[in-house]
Amino acid sequence: MVGILAIYIVAMNWGCIIVSLNNKKKGIDRHHSTVPLISLLLSALAALIYPYDHKKWFLLIALCDLSNWSLLCLPIIFIKYKLGSKSK
Repeated sequence: MVGILAIYIVAMNWGCIIVSLNNKKKGIDRHHSTVPLISLLLSALAALIYPYDHKKWFLLIALCDLSNWSLLCLPIIFIKYKLGSKSK
């Protein structure tokens, strides 16, 4: 059940990203936020409580979540923003 909840979070994050991109194309200023790290925590918990040997695929759930990947890009975006604000 925990793994299914993690998959649900990943699907909802993808849905939020798609809706936000569609809103941006249409000129609507409404943004739908994703929830990073929750799918990672739920996937890790599911791997811990899963009683059988094939546990590695639970981490693939977290890798499919774009909100987790966005956290990896956050320092790069922050550095570009800081460097851009100093030159102005």
